Amino acid sequence: MPGVVYLVCISSGACLVMGRSPYLTFIAAIVWGVSLVIGGHFLNGKKLALVFGLNLLLLYGLTGNNGLFFALGFYGMPSFLMGYLLGRQKGYYELQKWGLVSAVLAVSLFIALAYYNVDQVQINSMQTEVEKYMQESLVISGDDSSFLKLYEEQGISQEEMKNSIALVARGLVMHLPAFYYLQVMLTVLIILNISTYISRKRSLPILMKRPFSEDIMPWQFAWGIIIALSLWLWGRDEMTALYYVGSNLLVILATVTVYFGFSGLAYRWVNMNPGSKKWILTIFIIVSLAFTLPAIIFIGLLGLFDSLLDYRKLRSKKEETR
Repeated sequence: MPGVVYLVCISSGACLVMGRSPYLTFIAAIVWGVSLVIGGHFLNGKKLALVFGLNLLLLYGLTGNNGLFFALGFYGMPSFLMGYLLGRQKGYYELQKWGLVSAVLAVSLFIALAYYNVDQVQINSMQTEVEKYMQESLVISGDDSSFLKLYEEQGISQEEMKNSIALVARGLVMHLPAFYYLQVMLTVLIILNISTYISRKRSLPILMKRPFSEDIMPWQFAWGIIIALSLWLWGRDEMTALYYVGSNLLVILATVTVYFGFSGLAYRWVNMNPGSKKWILTIFIIVSLAFTLPAIIFIGLLGLFDSLLDYRKLRSKKEETR
């Protein structure tokens, strides 16, 4: 019972901060998620569900339906599921898989309901607000300090600049789903990795994770990229909904491939001759700063082709150890 009380105090305190301090919501949500995951090691499923239920009642009282649904989908349900699976002696990658799956499903439901209740007028209004914010951020105090005037001196008129801002604002609004998915995926990984760190410090025989240099993207993601590119190209001429579905998928999958691309670079760094590491790192930093976008594309392609070709032979090693 003391374990239940201890977990209720930590998780409820985090929920209280989430409900009362919007600026600390993300940090409090991480604490809430970690407490639920680690709690799965000390509590059985029923007790963990009881703690989770009390947390949701507190959030409902503080934020109402909308706040509860957001916290449940983005933070609560993935964390509770990972804690429950941990209590059933599942490993790190099993927790990661189902935590991400539940998070993606919850966010998909959230986005579907949001777009169902929002019409084109509201989307246009949101875009206008983003444009207004961006224009105000470009004009700090008077004409002399205005970035718009700086662009005018370079031959770009205010009208052209405002049109560019409108395009950027529309792009941001239409790609909000991708940002939601990336946010929830990042949150799940942060919660799980902090839980892994705590479990290692407390010498708990759980959540064993292989080195980052041995992470490899599932090859099935390549099909997702192909589908996303097909949708993007199909709807590109008329900028239809298919275009934005494809572009949102590309933003998500491109971020994933870059992550695994860095894993491939880390693998080469670990297995590199110590004497050559210093100058290779120097060259890599200079090239990345000078050609940032090409460097990001290269790293993403590295992660993509690694998943298809397995040139690190990681899958072969796994099969040999079975």
